[in-house]
Amino acid sequence: MNTVKANLRILAVIAVLVGIALVVKGGYMQAKAHFAQFLIQQAWQQTLIDQKPHKPWSWADTYPVAKLTLLADGGEGKYRKSEPLYVLSGASGRNLAFGPATLDGAGLDAFEGSRVIAGHNDTHFSILNGIKPGQKINIQSADEHEQLFRVTSTQIVHESDVYQLEPIHSQQLTLITCYPFNRLESNGALRLLVKAVPV
Repeated sequence: MNTVKANLRILAVIAVLVGIALVVKGGYMQAKAHFAQFLIQQAWQQTLIDQKPHKPWSWADTYPVAKLTLLADGGEGKYRKSEPLYVLSGASGRNLAFGPATLDGAGLDAFEGSRVIAGHNDTHFSILNGIKPGQKINIQSADEHEQLFRVTSTQIVHESDVYQLEPIHSQQLTLITCYPFNRLESNGALRLLVKAVPV
C-alpha cells in the first residue's frame, strides 16, 4: 500500500513539473513573438528614415517593406484601425511566422503595381475573418506615402487556382490566407482571396 502511495506521489510531482515546463515554454514563445514584432517595427522605423531595407535581426533573410492597417467603419464617417501589420519581403514559411509577406518577394518599391500579400489565418491575417467588400485597407510604403485601398471582392478558391495570383497591369492588392478560419488541421486546400483597388 505504501508503494502505491509513493508511486502516486511521484506521478503527481512529474505531472506538476510537466505542467510547469509547458507553461514556461508557452510563455517563452509568446515573449519571443512579441519581441520579434518589436524588432520588425524598429526596422520599419529605420526604413522610413532612410528608405533603405533594414533586417529586424542580423540573421534575418527578410525585411519590412510596408505597413498594412485594416480599417473598419466606425460610423459617422470615422474608421476604427486594426493593429498595424508589418509586411515582410518574401513569403517563405519562416517569414510568415513573423508577419504577412509579399508572395513575390518584392522590395521597398513593391506597391506601384499589383501585389499579393500572404499571411497565416490563425495569427496576423486572422483580421480577415469576416472582411467584406467596401472595407478599406491602408498601406504605408517606405517613402511614408499612404495608399488607401477598397476591398472589391472576397472569394474562396482551391490552392491550385494560381491564375488568381498572376500579376496584372493595373494597381491591385490581393491578400491571401488559408480557409476556413479556426480550422483544427493545417494545410487545408482552400484559400480566402481578398482583392482591393486604390481609392
